Amino acid sequence: MSAPRIIACRNGLLPEGELREVGRHLRSGGLLAYPTETVYGLGGLVEEGPLRALAALKRRDAGKPFLLLLPDAQAAAGLVWNRCARRLAERLWPGPLTLVLSDPGHSFPAQVRGGSGGVAVRMSPAPVARQILDEVGAPITSTSANPPGGAPARSGNEAWEAARALEPGERLWVVDAGKLPPAPASTIVDCTAQDPVVLRAGELDMATLREICPPAGSDADVDDRGPEFGEKDAGVGDVPPDAATKDIRLLYVCTGNTCRSPMAEVLTRARAAQRGLSGIRVRSAGTMAYEGSPASAGARTAVGELGLELDRHAARLLGEDELEWADLVLAMSPSHLAAVETLGRGRCYAEVITAFADDVSGGVRDPFGGSDDRYRDTCAQLERLVEAVLDRLEPGTDE
Repeated sequence: MSAPRIIACRNGLLPEGELREVGRHLRSGGLLAYPTETVYGLGGLVEEGPLRALAALKRRDAGKPFLLLLPDAQAAAGLVWNRCARRLAERLWPGPLTLVLSDPGHSFPAQVRGGSGGVAVRMSPAPVARQILDEVGAPITSTSANPPGGAPARSGNEAWEAARALEPGERLWVVDAGKLPPAPASTIVDCTAQDPVVLRAGELDMATLREICPPAGSDADVDDRGPEFGEKDAGVGDVPPDAATKDIRLLYVCTGNTCRSPMAEVLTRARAAQRGLSGIRVRSAGTMAYEGSPASAGARTAVGELGLELDRHAARLLGEDELEWADLVLAMSPSHLAAVETLGRGRCYAEVITAFADDVSGGVRDPFGGSDDRYRDTCAQLERLVEAVLDRLEPGTDE
């Protein structure tokens, strides 16, 4: 039997070509071992074939359902979000927190529903996991990459050895991101009842849980709504800002704040100046940025060919201060919008940039790890989108 295929990351991420291959593998029913922020996970799409194959590999009985990683909050729209679940997700996602949510409408297959009908879901902040989820645009299952009874894999080599021991043949691939730093398992909180129950301790202690989610009936118990998972084109705030009546503070958001959002920032600044739109101020930030990181070489090259520069750019991590500052947030993908929604809590109006500019779904594909031509393509797409954004914001422009 052939050994599992191993796909190596570069600079902590999957290169563009390999990412496309991984997406095709998963969409064709394949399984994947992949790095998360805790251990290497093992899973596939939430479909009958991959679920059956995964249960057979792990020798999993039907009473032990699989956890799901979500690409964005919209993917869990069919689940019931009570007061506690909403607050925990707003404060702690993406992160090592698993929420068990009720699924009364059977939105998900039986293999991922527990005995109480709950579905365990979380949003991982791990860059490679986010890449994969963005690529397939759907939840994937997540169980530890190890044979039954074995220790969870914490390196690509361990994940490959585990995959080989499971004897999957060609249907299981391994994404190797190297050795993961030590990290506790995710905290699991059952939110199927009004008050939460911690099923597995992790980074989240009870004091933090009580602070975020006070017992029902307390003075702090003021919000019984679930997350508002309507159409993403509706944005976070009530209405978009109008440049005809006020100055606009515009924030672009991507993952690392080294490629897409800084390119959009310098393009907007330059094109707004050409139009004489002095009231538009612009910044950028990343949902998982390393503070102070420079713009990627490909991004610098792409904007440099347009006479612009990113040589002094320093990455900024998205935080509450940026969202307090912004009137309008334009996210590069639905998963970035979900992060803004979680952190922003209605502070500003937000949409995916393609929806705001073109009234289309989807987002701007990440060029990270790709060729200079890939960066040029992304820059050209952003240039078109920025012009459309400014058309919409410019005073006197008909919508």
